[in-house]
Amino acid sequence: MQIGIIGGGPVGSIVGLALKRKGHTVRLFDPTTKKPKMSLALSETTLSLLENIGVHLSAGQDLVEILVNEKGLPGSMLLNAHECGYSRFGRAICSIELDRILTGQVADMVEPMAVTQVRARSTTGNPRIELETGETSEPDLVILADGGRSGLSNSIGMDAQLRSFDRTALLGRIQVETPVSGRAYERFIGTGPLALLPIDSDVYGFVWSLAPRDADALKQATPALLDALYLALPRELGRLELVYDAVKIPLIERWIDQPYRPGIVLLGNGAQTIHPVAGQGLNLALRGVSRLVDALAMGDPDTAVREAFMSWKPNRDLTRLASSSLEALFDRDLLSRKLLTSIGMALGDQSPWLKRKISEAGMGIIS
Repeated sequence: MQIGIIGGGPVGSIVGLALKRKGHTVRLFDPTTKKPKMSLALSETTLSLLENIGVHLSAGQDLVEILVNEKGLPGSMLLNAHECGYSRFGRAICSIELDRILTGQVADMVEPMAVTQVRARSTTGNPRIELETGETSEPDLVILADGGRSGLSNSIGMDAQLRSFDRTALLGRIQVETPVSGRAYERFIGTGPLALLPIDSDVYGFVWSLAPRDADALKQATPALLDALYLALPRELGRLELVYDAVKIPLIERWIDQPYRPGIVLLGNGAQTIHPVAGQGLNLALRGVSRLVDALAMGDPDTAVREAFMSWKPNRDLTRLASSSLEALFDRDLLSRKLLTSIGMALGDQSPWLKRKISEAGMGIIS
């Protein structure tokens, strides 16, 4: 098939590589833009997809442990990959490193120009792409992977539902004195969840969900942010330093129930932007990519898109619910909630079966 992809971020690049590997002809349109810098937790299903399309990662750190606990209370759950029967849970990597690797792989596909308009398939012809140069293209399928930033999805009637979490995420990197190799942290502070990912030998990326006024105050005062992080993080990490200035992002869920039209499918953040607390946004999108690539080998593009979406939909809906529920539960600074959470984690830590199931869900092995 002839495939036109709009957007050259991770999702657009990966689906382009996967489709090209299956013998499709791919054009990838991506005007040069500055990509955001963030820490990514790539699940085992994502890593398998990358390996299958020839993307081999050397940067980052394998995730072999995840420590989940409530600050200031006993009781925690330690997920260990080897105890769960796996060599790792996934791999943490800086998004810039992933983008650098993918950029090299898709260089021969990328056309650095903007798309000004898309049109769905009609009874008389294929979907249509109009470029800023005036050129037009009518591929068999158009894949929108632009993060929803261009407005192209709105122009064809795919308007997203937007829901604010009334929270702001602080993202940054810290260097610690005594790192624990391969260990990630999910820490519940009372003010909101704090995730920590090992992306280098002694460097961690963090995502901290906070009330907007608290995020603003910490963003403007580096010493205050360092003090707050030191108090929030486990003592085993020792002293810490900020590697680069934190950035803040308002947390808004973007969701399109049916992200496709005849001849056009929307993938990635443009179709769904979920809460980052569980680190599943990119992994969720790429599970959809895998379903789509497989389905396109079996039939016409519109049937393939519908069947791929319907098979992916239960996992998509469940991931959305789980991510949103974690924020709703753990942003409550109530002693009763903290005690119940602490007791629940202590009991869960005694169940190898439960820990394995939680780990497999995060790895994308089960729905």
